[in-house]
Amino acid sequence: MINSQNKSDIEELVIRFQNGEKEAFSEIYQFFVEKVYKYFFFKTTQEEALDLTETVFLKVWDNIRKYQKKKGASFSAWIFTIARNLLIDHYRNHKEFTELTNLEPDKKQDNQPIFNTERVLSRDYLKKALGKLKESYSEIVVLAFLNDLSNEEIAYLLNKNEGTVRVLKFRALKELKKILLEMGIKYE
Repeated sequence: MINSQNKSDIEELVIRFQNGEKEAFSEIYQFFVEKVYKYFFFKTTQEEALDLTETVFLKVWDNIRKYQKKKGASFSAWIFTIARNLLIDHYRNHKEFTELTNLEPDKKQDNQPIFNTERVLSRDYLKKALGKLKESYSEIVVLAFLNDLSNEEIAYLLNKNEGTVRVLKFRALKELKKILLEMGIKYE
């Protein structure tokens, strides 16, 4: 299994897949599926996030042989470029989408109701807060803090320089803090 700290493991899996080892795709999928889903979840409805995540991996499967590592463009950045382009297309094709600030908390129960309730409420408050941020700030927060992309990867993905990404991250966090405080959410 892939060590999340070692991006060379991912690149090695990609090469193995490109060389015909189809089983390597399963490990790539397992490593990225939750990250890609999170990217969509905080920008769409749960059902749309599932559909878009599935579509990303179909596109990855179809195009992975064309992938070539470039400076600043890790495989993670390549996958999130596909995800971002798909989300842009989705917004274009679905002009009427759910306003993130009006979403109701998920009412699903789990075997651990107290933990699940706290987790769902935290996720839903974060989703509402992200919905109130400017799109560029929201995207930076999701990519950097929920998907652990580096400044270099985000810069490549958004076609900006790393300094700009750092500034946007700082401003986004400052604005997110303000929004969370307005929502009555205190944090350490």
